This record gives sequence, C-alpha cells and structure tokens, in this order.
Amino acid sequence: MSEPSAVRVLTAASRVAEPWRNGGGVTSEVAARPLGGGPAGFDWRLSIATIAGDNPFSGYPGVDRMLMAISPQGLDLVDGGVPVHLGQFDVHRFPGENEVAAVAVTSPTLDRNLMTRRGRCAGSLRSVHFSGLWTVEAGDGEDLALVVLDGILRLGERTLTALDAVLLEHAGRAQLEGTARVALARVARIRH
Repeated sequence: MSEPSAVRVLTAASRVAEPWRNGGGVTSEVAARPLGGGPAGFDWRLSIATIAGDNPFSGYPGVDRMLMAISPQGLDLVDGGVPVHLGQFDVHRFPGENEVAAVAVTSPTLDRNLMTRRGRCAGSLRSVHFSGLWTVEAGDGEDLALVVLDGILRLGERTLTALDAVLLEHAGRAQLEGTARVALARVARIRH
C-alpha cells in the first residue's frame, strides 16, 4: 500500500541534531515550511530539543512558540521572570521575544517545539492518546504533524515508534492503527 503524496513519514533516525542558535542546547528539526528556509526563513518549524542543563532559550522575534515537555520529569522554565512548571505533555505558549530559560534541570529532558511566524501562520500543539483505528486529516490550507511519544503506530505497511513523525499537508489524510500517545501539531496559513 503506497502513501498518498500529501502524507509523509519522517523517521527519528533520519534527523540530525544541531546546536541552538545561542549554543545552549541541541535540536533536531522534524519538519519546516518552506523547505530550506533555515532558522530565519521558516513560516513554521517543528523540532525536538534536548535540554541538558539550565540554559536560556534562543530569541525568535516575530515568532509564536509552543513548547511541550516530553520527558517524564517535565520541565521547569522562567518566562519573563515568571516560574512555569510543565508536567509531562503539558504545553507552554510564549512569544519568541520573551526571555525564557530552562531551570533546575537535573537530567537531560526532551521537549517538542512548534514555532509559527506571526502574521503568516497560526498553530496549536496538544497531546493525544488513542488505541485502535484513528483517521487524521489536515484541512484545506493546513499542515498537520504528529510525533509518536510512546507506543507503536502503523500507517499502511509502515511501523512508527518513538519520535517518528507523520506530516499531512494540504488536506492530506491518513489512517493510523495502534496504541500510542502522540504530540499533534496543526498549522494554518493566515490568508491576507
């Protein structure tokens, strides 16, 4: 069974970890649009970061950010001087201009980041647990990306495990089967 062109599997094994712009951590890009836009030219960008210690986040003026703690210990942040505790799978939204730092990090932690260029895109990020069959689809003018957090999914003949992802673009649709928790991101283009 072949996958429709609007549905792409993005394996964890194919990602390359790169240092943050400020050198305070590493991140692996899951997907970004437009392709090849780089850290400064994306409309939206989805990544998974490893935070190994207390570090400030890189600034992204003009970008809205959503961060989901993936690791069981969660993540503690200071956002503009205000303490924020994220339990596992909790999401924190903040403008990319904010001074945000990870604090009280005692062991490496993973987080999932969705960044959308303000005025071009709007996004959402949440955790979903399901078992059985699940049909997901992106709306017209929308991209949908899901990352497996735990469990195993099947998409046709493909098996997806931890941190593998599926990207659905422009009304793409997929039927998944299995038992898993996923991080589900939706990004809609803002029409002018």
